[in-house]
Amino acid sequence: MTLPRQLPPLRLFSVFRAIAGHRTLRAAARALNVSQPAVSKSLRELEHWVGIPLFDRTRRPLALTPGGEMLLTAIETSFNLLADTLDDITRLHVERGRTLRISCSIGFATYWLMQRLSTFSAAWPDIAVSVMTTAHDAAPDAPHADVMFRYGHGRWTDGEVITLFPEQIDPVASPGFVDRLRPLATDLSDIALIHVDVDDASWRSWNGYLQQTGLPRGRNGADLRFNNYVQATQAALNGQGIMLGWRSITGDLVAEGRLHVAGLPSITPEDGAYHIVIPARSADSPATSHFVSWLRHLIAQEKERADQRSPPP
Repeated sequence: MTLPRQLPPLRLFSVFRAIAGHRTLRAAARALNVSQPAVSKSLRELEHWVGIPLFDRTRRPLALTPGGEMLLTAIETSFNLLADTLDDITRLHVERGRTLRISCSIGFATYWLMQRLSTFSAAWPDIAVSVMTTAHDAAPDAPHADVMFRYGHGRWTDGEVITLFPEQIDPVASPGFVDRLRPLATDLSDIALIHVDVDDASWRSWNGYLQQTGLPRGRNGADLRFNNYVQATQAALNGQGIMLGWRSITGDLVAEGRLHVAGLPSITPEDGAYHIVIPARSADSPATSHFVSWLRHLIAQEKERADQRSPPP
């Protein structure tokens, strides 16, 4: 590794610029609010460092030597570059306070976040929001995301983790489809199930759900399979079968009456909830701070409304 060459104290460059601008030591001293002997001393120190005279002292006003002209050009270029860089840094800080990049799954974005994000935009209209989605929700990441919504255990170490709400799984279907099932038999044979491509051994799959609840299924109906929850949810809305509805995806649709719970057992994961992860790179961003505050308030309001709707024990 090559070490940078040593430079004279930067204050000497400032004195040199003042002399070059005013062409007299007295005027430069007044501009710098120092004594004329101090200006003379600084000039001699800089010339000693460079090794050549920087001004022709036989002329009045002072004239730059060829070496002095070269040094002045380099100093002006460097100072302008520093000034531009400082402006860029300030602009970057301001823009960080006005932009917010969110990472989450497609299903979470479509059925949970987008239903609520307009209230954040109304509260903070100057913050530009960018939502980046992934196919699955176990740990969606984006290299430059300021906030990441994740489902899982919450024991991640790549940022501050804030728990939002526990997840709950309820089989759901369209109102018409549920009506045709009543009285609902616990045997799901010949009933169309809507699958999302996950590990079939996982409790998040129908196979895992049936194993965990002990419900029988002698024969498969005309099942449907999709690779994301948006397509699966649309199939359920269209009355094509029953899907495993996550609170984060189908909860609002059930509350609106567009989907109904199918009367089958619910599953509450013991080690699974929705969280947000705030990377260290965005922890001090004003936009992130505003979003987290808004989100905490929103979750508290929704929990309070849910508690009010719940029947007393």
